[in-house]
Amino acid sequence: MVFAAPNDALARAEGVLDADPSPLHASVAHQVIGIWQRDWGDMRIALYHLRRARDLAARAESADREADVLAALGVALVHAGRTQQGLASLERGIARGSGHTRARVLFRRAYARWVLGHHREALEDVRRAIPVLRQAEDVIWTARALTLRATVHLALGAVDRADADFTAAEALWDTTGQEHDKADAVESRGLAAFRSGDIPAALRLLDEAEERYAKLGTPTFMLNIRRCEVLMAAGLAPEALAEADAAIAVLDGIGGQSTRKAELLLAAARAALPAGDAHTAIARADMAVRLFAGQRRSWWESHARLVLIEARVAAGRSSGRLVADAAAVAERLAFFGAPAAPEASLLAGRIALGLGWRADAERHLAVAARSRRSGPPLARMTGWAAQALRARVAGSGRGVLEACRRGLDVLDDHRMTLGASELRARATAQGAELAALAQQASLDSGSPRRLLVWSERWRATALSAPPTRPPADPQLQSDLTAFREIAARAEAARMEARPVPALEREQRRLEREIRSRTLHMRGDTPGDGYRFDAGRLLQRLGDDVRLAELAVLDGRVQVLLCGQGRVRRFEAGLLAEAEGEAEHVQAGLRRLAHPGAEGRLPVVEAAGRRLEELLLGPAAAHLGDGPVVVVPPARLHRVPWALLPSLR
Repeated sequence: MVFAAPNDALARAEGVLDADPSPLHASVAHQVIGIWQRDWGDMRIALYHLRRARDLAARAESADREADVLAALGVALVHAGRTQQGLASLERGIARGSGHTRARVLFRRAYARWVLGHHREALEDVRRAIPVLRQAEDVIWTARALTLRATVHLALGAVDRADADFTAAEALWDTTGQEHDKADAVESRGLAAFRSGDIPAALRLLDEAEERYAKLGTPTFMLNIRRCEVLMAAGLAPEALAEADAAIAVLDGIGGQSTRKAELLLAAARAALPAGDAHTAIARADMAVRLFAGQRRSWWESHARLVLIEARVAAGRSSGRLVADAAAVAERLAFFGAPAAPEASLLAGRIALGLGWRADAERHLAVAARSRRSGPPLARMTGWAAQALRARVAGSGRGVLEACRRGLDVLDDHRMTLGASELRARATAQGAELAALAQQASLDSGSPRRLLVWSERWRATALSAPPTRPPADPQLQSDLTAFREIAARAEAARMEARPVPALEREQRRLEREIRSRTLHMRGDTPGDGYRFDAGRLLQRLGDDVRLAELAVLDGRVQVLLCGQGRVRRFEAGLLAEAEGEAEHVQAGLRRLAHPGAEGRLPVVEAAGRRLEELLLGPAAAHLGDGPVVVVPPARLHRVPWALLPSLR
């Protein structure tokens, strides 16, 4: 019952204990309470009840009962970070059990091995368990074993096998009353779709799972957090923020677990930042920090503090206190071995630079720059961003361009592995900053062609859209699915301070495989879609066509005029003034649509001349007589270009 109707099972177990039961029955009751606490409550309380269940089973002299409890206790110990004790408990369970019971214990050991990243061993255990469970006509445990085998297949990248096992398990659940397990199977399929890169299928299945959980009255806050992750991966930050806030409101209404509330608040804060709502990010992150601190969850608290500092900087705040806070968070994250540690050091250095504290900035940036040679892709990008800032402070334009190029190469080479997580948004923002630094260095160097190349690199990075469907290459899809599954589990293990060497080794191996695969695919394609070639552009334009790319640096429009075999740069007006003028022009055009408004035409034409001066400046005199292609930034798409005299 504990997975079919969890709350009813808990009440029944407590009722059994109140009735002075025999050791055998008391063992079952304590085990039920232990499982409930393990999965939905407090791990310390869970371990107490499972140990009591084990001792009572020994007193009852039931070997199978003792084996079953040892298995449940072993899983709980592994989750609590006591790996050796947990595996030893499972080994004793296998030794004590026989036949059908032993198959159930093998299933639990397979689960523990999956958690620890020992996938081949896990697959062997679950393969040994399934035939015995089927022979015993144990539908419930067979369905659980199929679900686990599907999850292990997912970690190994065998997407088709995983899908077949998930489907078979769901068919078995339909023949039982185990509604919670059935909902869990649908959720697992949703996560499988997410890991394989199919965002629409993931959202549909998570919605279905939530409906099933709602009918059971089971809390779905973990599912809400997962859906936030899926939405963030799709680039839908405002929707992720709304999801998290709605779940927080429900949790507050029922007085739910403060641990889940803290995690939802952190998810909301992370979504609010790319959604452009810095003040909401500050409010959610600040509350999350307080809750995590009260719960003594240091890993979580440190990550929430990092988001809080990022939000304060995004809101325009800057102070020595923020520098010190970011440096302290960097130290804590480094202590935990968290990949986000270099981000905190970079943040400290950036804030110090803004305050004019060059010595402090150099110290923090040097720490962040150490990560550029090793570690996960995002950490390496962060390291190159720090190195670019150091070069800029030192006045080395060449050093800035080299660091930016190296950092963006990391993004291009590993973009696929970032495609199904929040890392995608962070990496894109980091890449856009690198390209912007290179743009400024190119402007300072006085080379229009170099500025054009880096402006296109910025656009390719900042405007890239995350994929929402799996790649067509089956081997690449397999490797990506395995990578995302293992990366997510490695991060979950770090949160719980569990060792993850096996997962990290496999993650690095898959990362190399994916990079090699994507480079090979790119090599098969004529030309390279990741690189912009100014020479090819000029060749295509010929002598008659002009292309005017508008780049914005330090708030001013720079016109890069391409044509006749060369690139020329002209400085125009301020972007803010051009935006204001475009607003006035739009209002004037709307008035002209009404009868009798022809008298206002000279006013609109005068506004068109002002817009030309602000947007094209001296470049207007060099457009020639042929066609003109204008490449504006997003903020200028409202401009009625035909109103500019030189474009008429």
